[in-house]
Amino acid sequence: MSWWAAAPGAMALAALWVLPGWAVLRTLGVRGIVGLGAGPAATAGLVGALGVLYGSVGVPWTLASLLAGAAVAILAAVGVGALLGVGAGRRTPLRPGLAVPAPLGRRGRWALGLSLAVAAVLLAGPMLAGMGAPDRPEQAWDALFHLNGVAVVRETGNASSFGALAPLYGGGTSPYYPVVWHAVAAVAPGLGDVAAAANIQNLVISAVVWPLGLAALTRVAAPGLAAALVAPVLAASFVAFPAVVLTVLAPWPFGLSVAVLPGALGVLLVALRSRWLWRTKLAAVLALAVAAGGVVLSHGSGVFSLLVLAGPVVVVVLVRQARQWWVVGRPRVVAVSVIGVIALIVAVVTIALRLPSLQTTLNYERSGASTYWPALGRIILDAPMVFDYGPQGAGNLVVTALTLLGAGVCLRRRHGRWLVLAWLSTVLLVLLAAGPPQNPVRGLTGFWYTQAARIAPLAVIPAVVLGAIGLTALAGALARRLPARSRSPRAGAGLALPVVLLAVVAVATSGMRWDLKERITASVYEPGQIAWGTMLSGPELELMDRIGAELPPDALVLGDPFNGSAYLPALAGVDVVYPQLASVRGADAKFLEHSFNALHTDPRVCEAVRRLGVTHVYNDTALGTDGVKTNRRTNGLRFLDTSAGFERVDSGGTATVWRLTACG
Repeated sequence: MSWWAAAPGAMALAALWVLPGWAVLRTLGVRGIVGLGAGPAATAGLVGALGVLYGSVGVPWTLASLLAGAAVAILAAVGVGALLGVGAGRRTPLRPGLAVPAPLGRRGRWALGLSLAVAAVLLAGPMLAGMGAPDRPEQAWDALFHLNGVAVVRETGNASSFGALAPLYGGGTSPYYPVVWHAVAAVAPGLGDVAAAANIQNLVISAVVWPLGLAALTRVAAPGLAAALVAPVLAASFVAFPAVVLTVLAPWPFGLSVAVLPGALGVLLVALRSRWLWRTKLAAVLALAVAAGGVVLSHGSGVFSLLVLAGPVVVVVLVRQARQWWVVGRPRVVAVSVIGVIALIVAVVTIALRLPSLQTTLNYERSGASTYWPALGRIILDAPMVFDYGPQGAGNLVVTALTLLGAGVCLRRRHGRWLVLAWLSTVLLVLLAAGPPQNPVRGLTGFWYTQAARIAPLAVIPAVVLGAIGLTALAGALARRLPARSRSPRAGAGLALPVVLLAVVAVATSGMRWDLKERITASVYEPGQIAWGTMLSGPELELMDRIGAELPPDALVLGDPFNGSAYLPALAGVDVVYPQLASVRGADAKFLEHSFNALHTDPRVCEAVRRLGVTHVYNDTALGTDGVKTNRRTNGLRFLDTSAGFERVDSGGTATVWRLTACG
């Protein structure tokens, strides 16, 4: 598949992510760049809710059902907006609108569009080059799981986070697992290939959703227009997100939750700043619920990501309002509100801590470094925290300097101090996750699997906004030193110096670190260069393209999932015993992991094969010394004697698909 052939699907997918949520937020009074930037977060909220609803009542998950549900939600929002007096977009003394920023104007819209386009090229370009082709599958542990998750949603028509991915666990019930990312990829318009749908969706999340949300947040959090215009381009200089998370790390639902987080934070600021009139505040709270719901439904850790980044500003605003109410003689309102907020927090925390999935996350054990200094150096340079890609040179040092400058500006002006606190808090969490395991406070990072590479993207969000503030402040200081006659009152002239400084940043970061981002992407897409061992070589990928038409519809393939057989559901539409790299349920499946190579000597092997219904075997003779991925848990699925009881179907590279005849 060529990139040109995938372009229409990419544009349709971008529209699918942005427009439904934008329409809902706009009718609730959140307009302009904030509504547009938070649109994907609101869309994620709609998709998550519709998936659970459809799954409970038996409505199949398709593009048509998604659009129908979104249309109903938009109509409902229109009615609510009209009742609350925010839908018409007119402000009156009785029904003021929400505290959205002033319109950008024609020149501002053109400038923002150009900024977003440049950011999209800088973010997607190296990923395109590293992928090689839109339908080439990523070869990483989590990526394999999510590719098969998309295939399962397509096959079953179930997109509920409560059980949709049960087939990947060996049948039966499955734990709660966020399916918003899989649900949208499963119905991606014009992208019938699972790998292409996944890759294009990650590109859309990286190049459209992420910079658009950052522009929206910066527009609300920073004074003036210039900061919002430079923020998307500055974001392209980071590798912590999206390059690392959406490629080599590959927790794609978590990556979606991070990508929609800035837009949701923008809506939060609008809600906090809107006047305390019940109609206005209710409209703002409803808009926030939809956007924040998208963050949480995309991935459960979104709850804690929101708390870390939004907690400071929420507490400050609510304390100020409570103080004002107390002074004007409304102590009962304050007391009831405080008790209600505390009760809500206690209830949410209590329920969350009882969830089995959260307990698994918090109890996840991960090693750490003996000191915090290596992690601090990686934070300063924005070096990848999940794999060693060699010396980083100056890394992203120039943007870190701009971030520190922006933090100083916020502290001096007493505006945006919450950004500084949010940035420092996330940096501290990164250090805790990467540092000594014996630190008792390290448990706070368990909400993100105690993995520094998962927390680092949270630090990028305030860093981008602070960096934009720092760059525009530096441009302003330089402008004041220019001769008076060289200054121009025109809007375009006020952006000249920030653009020049952005060009300097691009040079200092070697083209916004294009080469490093390309190498990171290639390390999970290019066979032979895979970071943790290749599962599918080039000839084996070609075998995947053919084998679906060569096997019967009821085929069930047994094979070592680490040698590539687990890709059969996503790439060939063929069922397998092991659809993921983690161990699946079932005594027979577990028995065959270590005993199938005793097929000719142990009768229990054929008994297990018959109970499972295995018809074919995928065998790869490559070894770990050849650079392929292996695991001791599945030793029984390698070193097979195929001289008898096997009939060859097809082969590619070192892999062969056999029809199993040994068990009758």
